[in-house]
Amino acid sequence: STIRKKKKMSSSVSPSHNVFVYGSFQEPAVVGFILECTPVIVSAQLHGFHRYRLKGRLHPCIAPFETGVINGKVLTGLTDAQLENLDMIEGDEYERKTVEVVLTDTLEKMEVEAFIWANKDDPDMYGEWDFEEWKRLHMEKFIEASKKFIEWKKNPNGKTREEFAKFVNEDPPKKKMSSSVSPSHNVFVYGSFQEPAVVGLILECTPVIVSAQLHGLRVIVDVAVTGTDSKGVKGRLHPCIAPFETGVINGKVLTGLTDAQLENLDMIEGDEYERKTVEVVLTDTLEKMEVEAFIWANKDDPDMYGEWDFEEWKRLHMEKFIEASKKFIEWKKNPNGKTREEFAKFVNEDPPVA
Repeated sequence: STIRKKKKMSSSVSPSHNVFVYGSFQEPAVVGFILECTPVIVSAQLHGFHRYRLKGRLHPCIAPFETGVINGKVLTGLTDAQLENLDMIEGDEYERKTVEVVLTDTLEKMEVEAFIWANKDDPDMYGEWDFEEWKRLHMEKFIEASKKFIEWKKNPNGKTREEFAKFVNEDPPKKKMSSSVSPSHNVFVYGSFQEPAVVGLILECTPVIVSAQLHGLRVIVDVAVTGTDSKGVKGRLHPCIAPFETGVINGKVLTGLTDAQLENLDMIEGDEYERKTVEVVLTDTLEKMEVEAFIWANKDDPDMYGEWDFEEWKRLHMEKFIEASKKFIEWKKNPNGKTREEFAKFVNEDPPVA
C-alpha cells in the first residue's frame, strides 16, 4: 500500500473519494456531523488487518495482521473538503493509504482509502475493539465531540486540534465530591449483578456498566450441605469471592450509584458478605480504579467449592433471579412484617424433588 498524497486537480471537476471506516465513523449520526451530510454507505471487509483497542482512547486503530479480517463500511463519493475533514480529525497518528476491500453484498473488490495507525508496533494497541459496545457506552459522547469539531473548524478562535482531541479520550477517574454533594459509588460485581436485567430491577435503573478484572481473588460456588449424600446437597444460585493469590476475576463495574442504590445492594447481599474497597483494572483502558466489592465474610468457609460459571447461570437460573429481584423490590417497598429471609429463599437452589 502507498500513502496517498494530495494531488493538484488538473480538470475542472474534483474526483470523489471512497473511504473504508471501521470505528466510530461507521455510525451515520457521527459521520453526518463530520462530513456535514450523510454519504451513501456500503458494508465491506478488509483482509490482512486487525482492529485494536487503544489504551486511554475511545476509538480504535488498525494495523497489518496476516490472518485478520475487519468488518466495516465504505463512505462513498466524498468531496475533497469532506476528505480533508477526515484527515484533520484523524491527525498525524494515522496514515491514509490505499487498500483493497471486498463489498459484502456483491463480493466485488474495490480500491478505497483507509486510515491506518502509523506506529504498527505501538504498545498502546491491544485486544479487539467492539463497535456494539462503543455504541452503547460512548456514542453519545462522540456525537457531542463531532459537533465540537465542526464548530472548531469553522471558528478555531485560537484553539488547536488538541481542544477537540480531548473529547475522544477516555474520561479520567472522577475526583471525590465536596461534602455538600452525596458521593457516587462504583461497585465491582462478578455474579448475577453482571446481568443488566437483574441489576436494573435491584437499582430501579440500569447504570453505566464497564468491564473490569479483579486480581488476587477467586469466584467460588457457595453451598450449604443439608444431607449426607449428593442428593441431600442444597446449594445457592449465587457465588462468592474470597482471597486467592493467583486468582483473576472477570466482572463488571456498576458506576455512579447513589447512596440509596448502594443500600439496596447491601440489603440484598446481607451479612454473609462484607463490602470492601478493592482495586480493579478496566478492560478497555487498562487503567486501575478503586471500587467496592462484596467479599464473603468467612474466607475459610468449608461450604465454598469450585468455580462459578456466569454463562451457565444465565442459561439455567437467570429467569428465576429476575423474578427474585422483583420480589426483593416489592418487599423493600412494603415489608408487611416479612424479613429479608423471605427474599433469600428465592436465590437458593431448589430442594431435591422427593
